Amino acid sequence: MNAAGLSLFGFDDGAPPPGADELLTRLFDLLGAGGPYARIRCPRCLWRPSKHSTWYCIPECGTSWNTFDTHGKCPGCHKQWLSTQCLSCSTFSAHDDWYVRPPADA
Repeated sequence: MNAAGLSLFGFDDGAPPPGADELLTRLFDLLGAGGPYARIRCPRCLWRPSKHSTWYCIPECGTSWNTFDTHGKCPGCHKQWLSTQCLSCSTFSAHDDWYVRPPADA
């Protein structure tokens, strides 16, 4: 269960059902929605950051920035972060796993 007491997508572990990521990606592509962040989402819960989403370089330099504007590299101290914490489900995932690749038949 998530913090609100409800499981995302109705599953106890909060994980989306198989194929949900591809379905959402195709839907956003068809709608032309999302801008530069359309193909970025949490691999765990599928939450999508916006241009206003902010991460902090802790415990390094304390800079706040959108990690997807720099592909995980802190603009303050230049530390390359290899994992990113979801601002929705709090799960850490490899930074590269957040980027959804276009479907092969697109």
